[in-house]
Amino acid sequence: MSTSDDGAPAGRRPWPMLGRDRELELADRALRDPASSGVLVTGPFGTGRSRLAQECWRAAGRRGHPRLHAAATPAARYVPLGALAPVLRRGPDGAPGLLEDEVRAVRPRPVLFLDDAHHLDSASARLVAESTRNGRLLVVATSALHARLPWEEHPRRQALLPVRLEALPVQAMGRLLRHALGGPVERRTVRLLHRATGGRPRELEEVLEGAVAEAALRWDGTVWRLTGALPVTAGLRALTDSRLRSLDPRDREFLDRVAVCGRLAHVRPAQADVEGLVLDGWLRARTEGSRTFLELAGDLHRQLLCARLPSQRTRRILRQELARSPESGSGDLLDRARWRSAAGEPFDPYDLTAAVRAARSVPDHDLALRLARELVHLRPGPASGLALAEQLLEGGRPHEARAAVRQVLRDSAAPDERARATVLEAQRLLGDLRGEEGLSAIATARDDCAADPGAAALLDAAEAALRSLLGDMEGAGRALGPGPVRAAGITEPLHLLAEIRCRTESGRTKEAVGLLRHAPEGAAPLTRSAARQATVAEAEPSVRFVPAGTEAWALAEAGALEEAGVLAERAYDRAVDARAVRSLTSLAEQLGWIRYLQGRLDECRTWYATALGHGREAGQRSSAYAGLCGLALVAAVCADVTGAEQWREQARSLAPRSGWRAEPVLADAWLAAATGRLGEARRQLRRAADEAARRGLHTAQALLWCDVARLGDAQAAAGALSRLAACSDSALTAARAGFARALASAEPGRLETCAAGLERLGVRLLAAEAWTAAAAAHARAGARPSAAGAALDRAARLTCREAAARTPALVAPRARLGLTARETEVALAAASGLGVEETARRLSLADRTVVNHLRRIRSKLGVTDTGRLRTALFPDPRPAGP
Repeated sequence: MSTSDDGAPAGRRPWPMLGRDRELELADRALRDPASSGVLVTGPFGTGRSRLAQECWRAAGRRGHPRLHAAATPAARYVPLGALAPVLRRGPDGAPGLLEDEVRAVRPRPVLFLDDAHHLDSASARLVAESTRNGRLLVVATSALHARLPWEEHPRRQALLPVRLEALPVQAMGRLLRHALGGPVERRTVRLLHRATGGRPRELEEVLEGAVAEAALRWDGTVWRLTGALPVTAGLRALTDSRLRSLDPRDREFLDRVAVCGRLAHVRPAQADVEGLVLDGWLRARTEGSRTFLELAGDLHRQLLCARLPSQRTRRILRQELARSPESGSGDLLDRARWRSAAGEPFDPYDLTAAVRAARSVPDHDLALRLARELVHLRPGPASGLALAEQLLEGGRPHEARAAVRQVLRDSAAPDERARATVLEAQRLLGDLRGEEGLSAIATARDDCAADPGAAALLDAAEAALRSLLGDMEGAGRALGPGPVRAAGITEPLHLLAEIRCRTESGRTKEAVGLLRHAPEGAAPLTRSAARQATVAEAEPSVRFVPAGTEAWALAEAGALEEAGVLAERAYDRAVDARAVRSLTSLAEQLGWIRYLQGRLDECRTWYATALGHGREAGQRSSAYAGLCGLALVAAVCADVTGAEQWREQARSLAPRSGWRAEPVLADAWLAAATGRLGEARRQLRRAADEAARRGLHTAQALLWCDVARLGDAQAAAGALSRLAACSDSALTAARAGFARALASAEPGRLETCAAGLERLGVRLLAAEAWTAAAAAHARAGARPSAAGAALDRAARLTCREAAARTPALVAPRARLGLTARETEVALAAASGLGVEETARRLSLADRTVVNHLRRIRSKLGVTDTGRLRTALFPDPRPAGP
């Protein structure tokens, strides 16, 4: 690759130094220290050693240090002073050469950027060592971790400060990807790219170019996401081959063995230099209990190494490891199952059954699916068919799961097996937006299983869970029965899911969270998929634990929004690692909703776009519908009328015949508000609140009435919300009630107190609206301009980092106080981009009336066109102080 004069790749914008703040600070401090000789940047290959050293070198140059640049190479190490030849004479910028006496008098000292210092020849090493010992030279050098530098520390001067780089963490890589791609990146894509490259920026840059060029990484209009396998580019292959050629043959053989096996236990002495391979970034060590396992540091390394091996060699390695590996422990069991499957070796039916169970418990759904398919061929029957159907459903293959379930129902007469098959079918139908058919399937199966109490209890719990997910809390309560029922085994999580949702929606959020935090005696934590092994038949579906999304939802509705977001993100990451596609879709939905409640609209949009992508990929129409409605909602809140209508129209093509969700109701109401139809928006919200009351959705009512207050009827909303808060322990419901009462009072002090409380709760958008209302109240009361300005600054601080929310409650105080209600509606419609005729049609006004209103609005606000009108209504948020 060609480089420019300053060493940056030509024709490509250099990536920012993200995730290296601590290392940059350490290096900068050392280079400013008069007693320092400089810094030595070390780290595995591809972690950005040269880039960070280059940044430090440039920073020293900006402070006045003359800059010198040399690079050592394996070829030049056999030529005396070969590496330093470019800097032994005076440079074009007037910097003296290292051998010139004049360099002694130069202050500040010249700074030498020395790349790959471990390749220096001895003569160059002596010259650099002498120059640093005499204080004539600052050095910014890079070196491999395991290499020995050719100079030693001098007693009168500090040695080079070592700055060690590690692979970038996932969060830093996410920021880097967003900068490189110019837009938000799906969280799963970030995690997969991190796993593929091992967190090394050099390989990420190469992979990213190939993925975009081959359309494996695509922009879907809202988010970047992987839609295909990552390509192995020629550049990456050449980079890996050049590194492999420098390895000892024993090290290469060991890497081949690890690549084929996936991981190897580090329990016996290896002929290879394992420590060196780890330091060089080829391998990483993972500890499980008392054992350490070695695996390749990136999935692409494994792909490249395996592609080089003949199939006979691959099978021979697998058979050798099968002969060596112990047969104890679930980890060993899974490793042996992987190797046996890859080598084409026959399975023992009992070992295979145990391996399927272990793979589900880890969980590793890809492996569990492969082994379940083997099990069906080796040991056909209803039990094996149930195991396969479960993995197909979790793996995002609902049509195959349907066929497997039907086969079980044809083959089995056992009530427990038929009940489990019915539960899986009901889950599939729910994901296909056919929840009512799922309830019908449960009702039909109940007649067949009435004689088996366990099967009947399972179907009752499944009905309760399904009804609660459809928003029918009264029906879910009837299915649960009176009083607390102590469910056990497979029935427990379904029963618990229904209990949690019913209690949360009835306002007993603390009880709901308590159910999750305090599992029944002897049970493992309910949100940890790998907490315990299955204790029932091998075909038991993996519904042993309440999904983390349910816990996150309950926490959010209780008001613990930040905790809910952290929990759901961690669960999402575990689902990515486990390749649990169905879990990914539901968690993305929950995260979109949590971010909406927080008012973090950029993240909300990204998560709903993620849910839409996952839903389409996995055949989950329910997640695709939620994603489309969520995107429409965010667009409507941001007054993007065209975008909101497009997303909403797509959602209507999927609309279910039954069930209840908040997103479509809110999207319709906020779309009406964005086009100035505030009265219609409030009527829609009141009708939805009445429907939520009939369904027993307490927290949903609170949300809807709060939005009624935001759209101008705080008096009516305050009364309804006060009644709801009186019978709820949710901090979020109480905050909404306080917000409505503060809006109704229009008292500046009360609004400011409410806004501060909403900020502490983490509800950013509501807090910004409360601060804006406080500013308007100050202006209305004739207070000093500084009081209103301070409130507006607080509102701007909350909204400047988010998408451009344009709700009526965020209208600037000048416009709010100067315009009539009808003028405000016309102004909102015009600011959203609607023309005169469309505004007139939507507001049921004559065209001339709209023109007259617009003339008065522009006169009052002192604007001449729609763009300036939009700015007058919604001034661009300006970042305030910290």
